[in-house]
Amino acid sequence: MGHSMQAAASVARARMLGRLFRLAGACPAPAAAALPAYRRTPLRCWAAASSAADLGSSPASSAAAASSTPLPADAAALHPDPEDEGLDEPESTPGLPRKLGSEAVEAGGTGAFQRLPMVAPSKEILESAVRRAARVPYNKKLKNEAQKAKNRAARALDTLMKELCVPLGAYIKGFPAPARLHPFERALLELTVGAGTYERVLARVEALRRSTVEVGKAYATRASRAVSKKDALALQEEGLERLQAVFSRGSYAVDELKDVAKSLRRLPVVEPQLPTVALVGAPNVGKSSLVQLLSSGLPEVQNYPFTTRSIKMGHFYVTGRRHQVTDTPGLLNRPEQDRNAMERLTLACLQHLPTAVLFVADLTGQCGTTVADQWRIRDELKQRFSGKPWVDVLSKADLLEEEFDAADQRLDDQQAAGPASQQQQQQQQQPSVSDAVQFAAAVPAAVRVSSTSGEGVDALKLAMLQMLEQQPLGQQQQQGAVEEAAAG
Repeated sequence: MGHSMQAAASVARARMLGRLFRLAGACPAPAAAALPAYRRTPLRCWAAASSAADLGSSPASSAAAASSTPLPADAAALHPDPEDEGLDEPESTPGLPRKLGSEAVEAGGTGAFQRLPMVAPSKEILESAVRRAARVPYNKKLKNEAQKAKNRAARALDTLMKELCVPLGAYIKGFPAPARLHPFERALLELTVGAGTYERVLARVEALRRSTVEVGKAYATRASRAVSKKDALALQEEGLERLQAVFSRGSYAVDELKDVAKSLRRLPVVEPQLPTVALVGAPNVGKSSLVQLLSSGLPEVQNYPFTTRSIKMGHFYVTGRRHQVTDTPGLLNRPEQDRNAMERLTLACLQHLPTAVLFVADLTGQCGTTVADQWRIRDELKQRFSGKPWVDVLSKADLLEEEFDAADQRLDDQQAAGPASQQQQQQQQQPSVSDAVQFAAAVPAAVRVSSTSGEGVDALKLAMLQMLEQQPLGQQQQQGAVEEAAAG
């Protein structure tokens, strides 16, 4: 009777385990991810112990069964072992997540700068480490005074070393390598902190970490091998002073890294997968006003740390797909090496993001850039970014009625004259533009807009929609990636 009751209890437990395992296998991924990561050993021991109890085995045989009985596959999936999965143990230092920013970089997205770890001031790191090292207690299990002194000295030195080095190691892991950043963020990195500065600062922090580890290990080893209590205490005092001196000498690198992180964290988050319409042109031609007219809502203000100028960014929808429209810092007609950070931001936006171009020109002479220089800027961009969708926009149309009438008359005269000669065709392909009439006649398809009177705004929206429907920016981005891969 007793054996039958034990057998029935064993069957009931087995059924219960089977239901748990089937439930674990049917558990959806989000719910399974929310479950705590238990180790397999307690469950395996419990199952083996219950089996041994049912069979009337001894505790020794139960322990042997617990160490040798494999767990079903479903249970192993439900209770993964961190060692089997190759997971790293979490960092002991609070506020220093492991490998910050790497997820966004690996996924090909952006926002890595906003995920940078918070870098503490070097003085704060040193003071905290010294306090922790001073609180290291004696080992009460050791009775010999010399052994107790040597043990405490070695542990105090090791504690100070780790408290100084663990934050530095977390910082180095948390700052992604430039090669793993999105190309646009890589360009912003150079514009914000300067070419090579980012790598040099990280290299200095790594050098400080290594020198601190080297000194700390050396003194901890010497203290553990001291011949007397007096020697152990002397080595402890000397080692602590030496570690503080080494860290203080290179602490400027930590403060530099803090400043770099502060500047990078101020950068706006860029969405490279979101198609962008960029308004490009010389300074003060009316790009910001057009962003407000084209946006479906109030444009956001984007601030970059390397310029005092704010950049407006709005959004609109084409066939249900969200797009962003943004103005860009004005370009001047000058060589590439003479351009400032604001101008290089505009070029980086065109080069690395899936952008369509609305080239805005002000032919009134009020923007500070001559018509001839604006034409040269347009010609440079057309050649440099020939594959991008393009629409020409002539702003402040309410002030250029006479010039536009003269340009239309010139176009009518050219059409009435019939086919042009070979020489005239070549001149038309590369016209010499020096005034508003010539500019307007050279780009007859340009949309003439006035943000003051509202003239041409609907025509501009229609032209922009037709441009995006004919050449979607997502396809343009894929073609560019294929071309870059083939070139590489």
